Amino acid sequence: MRQLLITHINTLWLVLVAALGGLLLLFPEWLSREGIAVFLENLGGFALLVYVLLSLSRAVLMMPCTPFVLAGGIAFPDMLLLVWLISLAGVVAGAFLVYSFPSFGNYDEYLESKYPDKIALLSRQIHGPWSFWIIAAWSFFPLVPTDLICYVSGVVKLRFSKLITALLVGEIPLVSAYVFLGAGIGEWLRL
Repeated sequence: MRQLLITHINTLWLVLVAALGGLLLLFPEWLSREGIAVFLENLGGFALLVYVLLSLSRAVLMMPCTPFVLAGGIAFPDMLLLVWLISLAGVVAGAFLVYSFPSFGNYDEYLESKYPDKIALLSRQIHGPWSFWIIAAWSFFPLVPTDLICYVSGVVKLRFSKLITALLVGEIPLVSAYVFLGAGIGEWLRL
């Protein structure tokens, strides 16, 4: 059963996203200011726990961290430092998962088929003297998948500590901006 789940995790994820997308088309009020406020109020004391679990497991779901960081800033404007720390922990957990277990859910096959040219380029560049700064810059640029640099670092056997240090150098400014942007959006939603 476990192997079947691992083999078809991409399909399950696609079905889940399609179902959620369909529900949002049927019930667009869920994304209104009032709808989001009611959802957060209904979670009550479990909201922070749900946020932590989602942030730490988002790589398993093959989702970028940006929506989770923004959501944290929106949902917890009084705990921005905690949201920032949870978000960075989620980045590190996601990097560890992709670096250490790239075949989980056939994620390696997905990346290899979607980004073959970028993987080849990064594989060559990551062995050079500028690897730290390449990883930091890649992590800082919001339009490229950070999981890809983590995957390539694992494939070429770059030290995990070097990957994480460079990754955090690139991610800290982005995560900081997203947390405060999320808090600003949250203020707008609460008007």
